[in-house]
Amino acid sequence: MKASGVARRAQPVLSTALIVQATRRWCGARQRAQPGGPALHRLFAPLGLFMMAASFDSLMLLVEHAAGRPLLAGLADQPTRDQCGIDALLATGQLATADGWLDFSASRCPLAGAIDCAAVSVRLAAASEPVSTNA
Repeated sequence: MKASGVARRAQPVLSTALIVQATRRWCGARQRAQPGGPALHRLFAPLGLFMMAASFDSLMLLVEHAAGRPLLAGLADQPTRDQCGIDALLATGQLATADGWLDFSASRCPLAGAIDCAAVSVRLAAASEPVSTNA
């Protein structure tokens, strides 16, 4: 713990359950023609992940544009292929791990580099966000 009362996380926070929940909130907001950022902020802020909303929103927007269609979200215990692909991308940091979900190879997807950077941004935000020890 640091003297400021803030400690770094001992474990990564990007669990599959959190990613599925975040994609559900983002997709739900988009279906209602609302921005996804505020819905993500309501999920991440209570966890102390204040920068995650912006990073995750950017990733979702880029993936949706690359897919050329709205992303789909399923039930909490039945994630869609889109949700599983985003989870795989964030878990490994590799675009190719989505198992045929979307072809992000640079030759086929002009947004591949941007998606890769957005995924790194999400992973960095999750790893570097402080947790308050005063709660």
